[in-house]
Amino acid sequence: MDFSYELTLSSTFYLWGALLLLPLWLYGFIKNKDSRKEILICGVFFGFAAIAIGYFYSNIDYWDPPFIFNNIFHLEDFLYGLIVGGLSAEIFEIILGYKSVQTKRKKMWILIPIFYITTFLCFYIIVDILGINSIWALIVAPIIVGIFSMILRKDFIIPTIVSGIIIMIITFLWQKLIIFIYPTAITDYWSLENMSGYMISGVPLEELLFGFALGFGASSFYELILGYEYVKK
Repeated sequence: MDFSYELTLSSTFYLWGALLLLPLWLYGFIKNKDSRKEILICGVFFGFAAIAIGYFYSNIDYWDPPFIFNNIFHLEDFLYGLIVGGLSAEIFEIILGYKSVQTKRKKMWILIPIFYITTFLCFYIIVDILGINSIWALIVAPIIVGIFSMILRKDFIIPTIVSGIIIMIITFLWQKLIIFIYPTAITDYWSLENMSGYMISGVPLEELLFGFALGFGASSFYELILGYEYVKK
């Protein structure tokens, strides 16, 4: 099996693109000692989820980025999920100076399979039945999780919404940096013919909506299941 690979700006685009967010992840990880466990657990979860979703959906109809190991292992998907998933789970604490503390609330482990089933149904209905681009399943699923979190815990309303907005802003700035380094990245690797066609300063609208949805859904997921609450440091 040939593992030879020519390293160029375009062939490593997804790798260096994901690593552009690493300094922010490291800042949150180093600064927030109390949040490290959550950052790692949520990051690893989203890392493997990104690999699975990429294989079966998003790398087929949404975009087609280069992988340094081709289809043997999508390292870049894992790194993206690890970094962005970890940031999304803790961005409220990192940016606004809060921390999660244990309370006497009951742990709600039952929500894990419920959220798994919800995500599966979103992909099945939106993509497999309705034939809509998988990015919309990636947007709808975490939005449902975030709404569910706010219904169960009123104290999560502000953290959930604020986290969504912050991750959306980070996504926009990150994509603009990618475009600055590699101006044709969007046209080279995104399946624009399958998308809405709306751009915000060169960034696809779907990317911003996904950024908001991820922050919105992931921000309180860990705290909701373990019965934590946010307190100001």
